[in-house]
Amino acid sequence: RLGSILADFLDFAGRIRLDPQEHDLSAIVEELSDFYHPQCEKAGVILRVQLPPEPVSVRVDESLLKQSLLNLMINATQVLEAQRVGATSERLDDELILKVEQDETTARIHVIDTGPGVPEADRESIFHPYVSGRKGGTGLGLPTARRIIEEHGGRLEVDSMAGRGSDFMISLPRA
Repeated sequence: RLGSILADFLDFAGRIRLDPQEHDLSAIVEELSDFYHPQCEKAGVILRVQLPPEPVSVRVDESLLKQSLLNLMINATQVLEAQRVGATSERLDDELILKVEQDETTARIHVIDTGPGVPEADRESIFHPYVSGRKGGTGLGLPTARRIIEEHGGRLEVDSMAGRGSDFMISLPRA
């Protein structure tokens, strides 16, 4: 466990070296959802993907972007699993939704869950190092994800409603 925490810290503290290339954001999200789908099934979470019909072109380091997205997806799944443990009956509405959209200048990926939400007072502090709401968590996942997105010239923000879930939104400049 200590080795894992140290590795996470070194990843967070180290310099991020981007290798940006032009990619279709929808293709990245679709590939990652195919990869992660078995984990959702195992956790009893319904994974939904909403992609636009046209390509969404961005210049990103594909592996680092996938790392950020995967971290958000894992966090959402863990929150949904923890919520189910405290429920008095079997929950059938645990969902993880990946949604890609774009406008003239910006591409966005939404990682939406139907979990308990993030209290308003915690919405900024969850992006600070070593803040974790999960027992055994290092508190470096969200800060690392945000840092990677910011290195791409983007933003990672959260919108949440208590008892209704959270929407972690990645905004990136279009290519």
